[in-house]
Amino acid sequence: MTKSKELGYFIKMKRLTLCPEQFKIPVDSRRRVKGLRREEVADLAGISVDWYVRIEQGRENVNPSDAVLNSLAKVLQLNFEEKEYLFHLVDKIPPMDDEPYITVSETLQKFLDSQNPSLAYVMDHNFTVIAWNKAATRVYGGYENANEKERNLVWRVFHDPYTKQILDDWEGYAKLRVEQLRTKLSIYQNNAFMVDIINDLQNDKFFKNWWNSPEVIGTPEGQKLLHHPTVGDLYLSHITLETTEIKGAYVMIQMPVDESTKNKLQQLTL
Repeated sequence: MTKSKELGYFIKMKRLTLCPEQFKIPVDSRRRVKGLRREEVADLAGISVDWYVRIEQGRENVNPSDAVLNSLAKVLQLNFEEKEYLFHLVDKIPPMDDEPYITVSETLQKFLDSQNPSLAYVMDHNFTVIAWNKAATRVYGGYENANEKERNLVWRVFHDPYTKQILDDWEGYAKLRVEQLRTKLSIYQNNAFMVDIINDLQNDKFFKNWWNSPEVIGTPEGQKLLHHPTVGDLYLSHITLETTEIKGAYVMIQMPVDESTKNKLQQLTL
């Protein structure tokens, strides 16, 4: 199979997995089409039906632009690995920063919500929380009202008084974030957001000392104790899962260790 045919087959198979109701497309009892129609995908992607059909048919000498590929990736709800594969089929590399804001899929958000009363959130490669469930925001404070920098876990641990208040081992946690940030910066050397966070924190004496010390070692993430101002002590165990949906992102889940903590989290999420 040529790459053109493989591209057409791939987007067709993804089209057939989509549900019209997801896109508020009216469906009646007479509809017999599995998934979305070709013209529906074309309309959602903002391209002509003829152009979409030529791509799906695997016509030779069809070379969709980055903009078309990005639009198709969004409509077909591709995760980052699938998006890389889509671009690979036309011998291209997906742009690193094609979207100003990263959003999670409806499916991933439903997964986060299903974890209540355990805390669950998604952290991107900048250590910024980009999605969360009710328990996470009730314990860690209003993510929904915070800007991007205020949702960054490195910035937050040094600047947010509430975070300092609830962490039983603030120093160990803060050192861990400094250590992780240094490691990430070696991978994303030209990351403007990370550099901005580092420059912002240079006036903090703890950050400055730890950042300039190559031997700083934080407390490993695992079980943790939080002092919540309303319900009291929370004992949580921690697990991190890598997601293929967003490149460099992780799903963080913090579960109650004992029945008392579970009851307190249920109280917070009522």
